[in-house]
Amino acid sequence: MPPAEDRAERAERILDAAADLLLRAGYRRTTIEDVAELADVGKGTVYLHWKNREELFLAVLLRESVRVLEDLVRTLEADPLAARLSRLTEIQYANVLKRPLLRAGYTDDTETLGKLLPKLHGRLDPRHAEAFVEYWELLTANDLLRTGRPVRELVVAYQAVLQGFLGHTPPPEPALLADTIAHAFEPLAVPPKQLRAVAPRALALFTEAVALDRKQLERAY
Repeated sequence: MPPAEDRAERAERILDAAADLLLRAGYRRTTIEDVAELADVGKGTVYLHWKNREELFLAVLLRESVRVLEDLVRTLEADPLAARLSRLTEIQYANVLKRPLLRAGYTDDTETLGKLLPKLHGRLDPRHAEAFVEYWELLTANDLLRTGRPVRELVVAYQAVLQGFLGHTPPPEPALLADTIAHAFEPLAVPPKQLRAVAPRALALFTEAVALDRKQLERAY
């Protein structure tokens, strides 16, 4: 059996090829043979990592999601004030716009993703969503969100706003989304001292979410 490093590198190369073809041709028109040829491996080698075509392409999308979350973690490490909801949303939104495959998941782009769409979010570790809810609860407990409704209801409203921005063509500027989130969900004043106080816990939550999702991804490596 080849060393673990070689296997992981090969898996990454296959995912790179699958991502490229998914963007160029879409899910329906891309075969395992196409991916194997572009990745310069045998068709059987692809099946050593993923049991079928759907699993392979879901792994492509999961990798995109993991990378966006990793970018967020790096930003939080460098700037505690990025823990503010409007700023964090602006960062994530801008990152998604730079990743057309991930954006396709928000815009119901069936031409690109085909039948993968209903299964995309189920590929994430279930604790991924809970980490996001806990982040909202953290903000609420520290008076960094407007109160009056349960956190889970606020999350639903927030996701509807985000979906609307991502689904619009052309997508609005990140600064406009940040301003919208600030007015809709945040108090008039957001003290930097309170943001710095919650930043370590917010960072821990998203770091854990990255680790969980990457573990899901690397099962095939």
